[in-house]
Amino acid sequence: MTPNRNTFFLPQEKFEELRQKYPHFNDPWSAEDVELLKELAAQGLSRAEMSAELGRTQNSVKMKLVELGLYVKKPQARPWTEDDNKAVVEMYKAGMELADIAVETGRSERAVIARLIKLYADIFDKKEAV
Repeated sequence: MTPNRNTFFLPQEKFEELRQKYPHFNDPWSAEDVELLKELAAQGLSRAEMSAELGRTQNSVKMKLVELGLYVKKPQARPWTEDDNKAVVEMYKAGMELADIAVETGRSERAVIARLIKLYADIFDKKEAV
């Protein structure tokens, strides 16, 4: 099957690069693809996992999920409190693994890392201001 090259905004080399990474990039969705997407969504897979399984970009997967009424927006992260900040710093200083801190705080490991970096930056900025 010849790739669907109906992308006027994309240089040929970028198109080919995307086609390498996502074999079905810019292809129309077949009925089988749509059914597989529905199954994957029902299994609770992430968009990244569905993208890899379908050979399509995450944005393509998201747009199709929206079209099908299956897109579920991620819930907003709950704000960090001063108690959260203190707890995460204490656990980190005590030598806890980041994954364990994430479980303990009910947050992702990435969120814990980002928070520790922000807290460190805030402390550094306060020392400079004094």
